[in-house]
Amino acid sequence: MEVQVRRHRTVQIQDQENVYVSKGKINLLLPSKRQGLTVRGALGELNTNVQAPRDINIGKVAVATAEFEKKATVTRGVLKSNYSHVQSKVDTGLPAKNIIQPSSRPPLRREESTGSLAARAVVRTRAALKDTTNRQNDLKEAVNSILQSRKCNIEVKKSSKLPTLKENPKEAKNVLKPILKESTESLGKLKLAENSEKPDAVKKEEISNNDTSLSTPHLPEDIEDIDASDKNSPLLMSIYIKDIYNYLTELEKKYPIEHDHLKKQSVITGKMRATLIDWLVEVQRQFSLVLETFHLTVGIIDRYLQAVPNVQRNQLQLIGVTAMFIASKYEEIYAPDVGDFVYVTDNAYSRSEVFQCEREMMSKLGFCLARPIPLSFLRRFVKAAHGTSKNHHLAKYFVDLSLIEYSMAHYRPSELAAAAICLSLYLLSSKTLSEVWTPTLSYYSGYSLEHIDPIIRKLAKIVINVDNSKFKAVYKKYLDATLAKVSSLPQLKGEAIHELAKISS
Repeated sequence: MEVQVRRHRTVQIQDQENVYVSKGKINLLLPSKRQGLTVRGALGELNTNVQAPRDINIGKVAVATAEFEKKATVTRGVLKSNYSHVQSKVDTGLPAKNIIQPSSRPPLRREESTGSLAARAVVRTRAALKDTTNRQNDLKEAVNSILQSRKCNIEVKKSSKLPTLKENPKEAKNVLKPILKESTESLGKLKLAENSEKPDAVKKEEISNNDTSLSTPHLPEDIEDIDASDKNSPLLMSIYIKDIYNYLTELEKKYPIEHDHLKKQSVITGKMRATLIDWLVEVQRQFSLVLETFHLTVGIIDRYLQAVPNVQRNQLQLIGVTAMFIASKYEEIYAPDVGDFVYVTDNAYSRSEVFQCEREMMSKLGFCLARPIPLSFLRRFVKAAHGTSKNHHLAKYFVDLSLIEYSMAHYRPSELAAAAICLSLYLLSSKTLSEVWTPTLSYYSGYSLEHIDPIIRKLAKIVINVDNSKFKAVYKKYLDATLAKVSSLPQLKGEAIHELAKISS
């Protein structure tokens, strides 16, 4: 039987040889020896530790198989005597066989075999379980220590609690006596204030006087409290808003623009100023700056031209650009770069010249930009008049037109705002000026109708003459739909505004 089996195996090998020959291969190169793997030969699976020649020619395959058979028969007896067990699957990674070749290398340990991964995983899980149990024990100990400390603190508090006078007044007196002695001795070294020696009645009178000075005055009966509904909004600052506007009126008195403030200039005239400001309106639109920046720019220019005499003509545009550069840094979130302003002037000035002019202007203004602008007062007056957004845009149009006119530069910002909102309310309603200018508006603005009437008539004249004026940047600006196109309203060419312009002085 063994001979037949062997012959059958040799036939299979020869068939394999024929297959390789048919493919055009002359030499047959069997798989070489690799560690940890078995090689399938004519006698089945052989251990890798057996070193055998692998380069066999096609005609010598039968001889090679015979030699392997002889070696296998010799080693079977040795295996039976030396090894009584069967090599496990875990050690080799392959199914167990009855025929195991002896190796010069000792058998693999469990950690070195393929089963070491599972063993390591078991060890890690056990270590993790130990860590979790240790952490739980630590947490339990920490909680117990905290509870014990709290119990001790409660007991100490109970023991150190001072007795009340109702329970045992004698013990309370004994406890309080040393404390009072120490405090009186330490206080005796200090000088007490004179207020402590005054009677209680005088103290109460002083406190009441201080309260009345700090509290805002009460409104008259016919005046509406326009800030009453803003108490729940912290951004509107209803508590401080009246004091804020009182402070702004003081600031505009502190930093006035004089009548004919260009009288100290030998070169600069009112028309040159108007040309500069009309150009700055276009710069504001090009850079998308807020209206506060433009109003502050005009204020800076007027204050500087009032303080510095004999400004040359070639320096006027530099002053205007630098003033807008300063105002944009004061008002804007994202201010334009100095290079943008240099580009707007068609590189007539350099960056260093703008910086030098900025330092000079700020020093002449005392580094103070606190002079208020008309827009701040205008928002307050529109709120007092319960005006619409259209009233607000039209009033802003009147204010911007007045800023270009040199004859209107000496008016205070609050005066311009009051006259602008009064004219806006008058043109967009069928009421008279006296009906429009309510006591509430008069109270919050601080101006009567007689005070702002000449300013209103001057504004009406400026509006009518826009078509004949060379400076139309403001007119084009308020043709925008976002500003309700107020510069093209038919009321600006009606009879009502013409009647006001005729009587203007």
